[in-house]
Amino acid sequence: MLQRSPFALIFSIFLLFSCGRSTETTSKENEEPVRFQLPDNFALEQLHHPSAVGQGSWVALAAAPGNTLYASDQRGKLYHIKLPELSGKMTPDDVVPLALNIGAAQGLLWAHNALYVAVNKNWDNGGQTTGESYGSGIYKLTDTTGDGSLDQVEMLLRLEGSGEHGPHSLVPSPDGKEIYFIAGNHTLVPEQIKKSSRVPLHWGEDNLFAPFLDARGHATDIKAPGGWIAKFTPDGSHWELVSAGYRNPFDLAFNPDGELFTYDSDMEWDIGMPWYRPTRICHVTSGSEYGWRTGSGKWPAYYPDNLPAVHNLEQGSPTAVLPGAALHFPPEYQNGLFVMDWSFGTVYHIDLEPQGSSYGASRKEFFSGAPLPLTDMVAGEDGHLYFATGGRGLDSRLYRLHYKGHLEPTAPTGNEEGKALRELRRSLEAHHSGEPNKNAIALAWQHLDHEDRFIRYAARLVLEHQPYALWKERWQREAAPTKQIEASIALARSGTPAEKQDLLTVLQGIPFQELKDREQLDFLRACSLSFIRMGDPGTAHKKNLVEKLGPHFPGKNRAINRELAQLLLYADAPGILDRLVQQLQHHTQQGTVGEEASLLSEETTLRSEQYGPLIREVIAQMPPSEAIFYGMLLSNATKGWTNALREDYFSWYFDVLDSKGGRSFKAYMEDVRQRALAQVPEAERTHYQELSGVYSPATDIADLPEPIGPGGNYSGDDMGSIVWGSPGTEPSFEAGKRAFAAGMCIVCHRMRGEGGASGPDLTQVHTKFGRGDLLYAIYSPNEDISDQYANTLFTMKDGKKLAGRIKSEGADGIVLMPNPFNENYTVTLNPEEVAERGLSPISPMPAGLLNRLNENEIRNLFAYVQAGGDATHEVYTKNQ
Repeated sequence: MLQRSPFALIFSIFLLFSCGRSTETTSKENEEPVRFQLPDNFALEQLHHPSAVGQGSWVALAAAPGNTLYASDQRGKLYHIKLPELSGKMTPDDVVPLALNIGAAQGLLWAHNALYVAVNKNWDNGGQTTGESYGSGIYKLTDTTGDGSLDQVEMLLRLEGSGEHGPHSLVPSPDGKEIYFIAGNHTLVPEQIKKSSRVPLHWGEDNLFAPFLDARGHATDIKAPGGWIAKFTPDGSHWELVSAGYRNPFDLAFNPDGELFTYDSDMEWDIGMPWYRPTRICHVTSGSEYGWRTGSGKWPAYYPDNLPAVHNLEQGSPTAVLPGAALHFPPEYQNGLFVMDWSFGTVYHIDLEPQGSSYGASRKEFFSGAPLPLTDMVAGEDGHLYFATGGRGLDSRLYRLHYKGHLEPTAPTGNEEGKALRELRRSLEAHHSGEPNKNAIALAWQHLDHEDRFIRYAARLVLEHQPYALWKERWQREAAPTKQIEASIALARSGTPAEKQDLLTVLQGIPFQELKDREQLDFLRACSLSFIRMGDPGTAHKKNLVEKLGPHFPGKNRAINRELAQLLLYADAPGILDRLVQQLQHHTQQGTVGEEASLLSEETTLRSEQYGPLIREVIAQMPPSEAIFYGMLLSNATKGWTNALREDYFSWYFDVLDSKGGRSFKAYMEDVRQRALAQVPEAERTHYQELSGVYSPATDIADLPEPIGPGGNYSGDDMGSIVWGSPGTEPSFEAGKRAFAAGMCIVCHRMRGEGGASGPDLTQVHTKFGRGDLLYAIYSPNEDISDQYANTLFTMKDGKKLAGRIKSEGADGIVLMPNPFNENYTVTLNPEEVAERGLSPISPMPAGLLNRLNENEIRNLFAYVQAGGDATHEVYTKNQ
């Protein structure tokens, strides 16, 4: 990444490059160059270097009249910029800070003779707008005196939420009569917006089994609807919720057909997990839902109650979205979108291709740079592309890209292909609000089984906006399976438990075996939603469900298998655990990865020092995500286990942990194992814990203090809250030293000369790890295991696995010490029975050691490790 240089120029230097090949630019000889890859016949200029003159790190731009721009520093002021002609130079006087004390915007828009500003900032001063501090919200800035300077601030909407997942960008509607706004998933939907909503307000998490929350605590308290999009009138008098279910999209744009698109972010910590979703282009239709849910609860794209992406782009950090039609660029760019990725310094052109009433897309890199943290881009009044770099306090610059060739003036015409279907979809969307309307129901019913998924979705939402009583009879006499299923989903989502029997009766009568694959998936989701929303269906219906679905699992379609597996486990189908374990083993042996596993090319990963190495490691050791799905599902099973099935299941953890996933991968897997162990009878728990590579502390370790307790079954999220979220008491050196011993850390680790040596010395560990990494190295020790301290894993010819430290190896066999807490306990292996040996992916340090301690003991232990066992460290002295 570019770093701010003390030798940067006071004002920007004009830089023009020959295009179609790699080129470099710097502002001064000693600065790190940006290596650009530009398209043919385009020229690039660096116009300004905000960081060099104390103007911060720019993250938002807006084009304004008179060939000017507005810009915002992520944590500071707003600026007005006068742009030079091509090949001209800017002066310090061309960049003027606004006199108004408002800034920290991540969205700017000039429209209706005003500057609309989306402030992204925590509220202070008691949460009041004082004129000295403006917190998160939408504001309108105007010039009341006519002197060309903005002098008045009007708040249109207050928002609760800030940070990188807070309020973001603004764009005008195609007719200019409304403004659209987008927010990340840490921004609450205000009640003012809920009063008028195209998204039905009965959203929920809608997972049949409790999801796993991020083990590192990210977004664990964020629930549906996630990120959202709303529109409002220019005076802020009317607001309407349009779309939801995103993670953290930053920007949005309309294409020439008048259709809206956004670019949603991924959660790179989840790479390798079965629910992982890459960055993606989403078509923002009326009432659309894109299924983001926290942790493992994200909905797969095939769920009918959310919509699929137009295009997946693998990993990255999405920022700006811009329609090609706004630029004076060649015709091939006119109907597509340009999108920016901050992490890998790339601008892609998304070529939208009509598919039914929606779109598919292809993409190509338009330009890239390294290092190039791209934040925002706009089309200037002159038709050139202006873009900024920066964000997170990084070095910030303003560039202009223009086409050098000759272009005939043309107006984008949009796509005739798919026009009739788009108009049909919009006619249904017109009924996503309003009063009860039988004509709307009749129109929706006509298209509930349309082959186009977006039209089916729009039709179903009409029903969700209408009273059930108005369409109950039509649904109950319907014979077409697709219409039955879609209406069942509508009722499951919008109805009450009073309608449960109606729903079960219809679902029971649908012949599953006669349905096409897509219809089967929708039927299975309808069943799940009915149980999630309306409660347990009862023994008789579960038995009927098992009889209907059991013979079809497993089948050839992986998605159908996933949904069948969940429902059959939920219904306690006889023999289901045996079939689930078979699927677990099959997909582990095959190394099966799902569609969610799409990863960037190695060439692209080299553009990011921060994210690239992780992705390259995952590519080399890809987790078997399909097997992980079944491993997670089995962790919920309480009935039907045999000793043999449990042996197979718990030994599987060695296989899956020998993979490389995102930052939360191994901590997630530890949470899965802990849930699975909780289903094991207490008397047998130690055996299966050891079978999966985790040994409990010996009970006869002398001279160690007992924990004060009581402890708890702490998750990663709990650990973060304990250490950082609870004030507790001031850390005590003596209490920390005692917890270090009571938590068994001292058995394997030395601290200032005291303790065991089977694990690494922790005296200087605080100098090598940040607080977050240190916390999760304690909570989830499988994250990063040094070869020096790793156990050896032996795979026997009968398939069993055993790991431990080798005590001796000779003619009498291999003597292994599996338990780091009990060196007297050994196992002797016959070398002739060993099929394979290697380093164990499971740490000798047991996870869950801290479960024996109470919260205050954990806080003191963490402070002790953070201080490196030094009573004079600032951890203990900062408040003295």
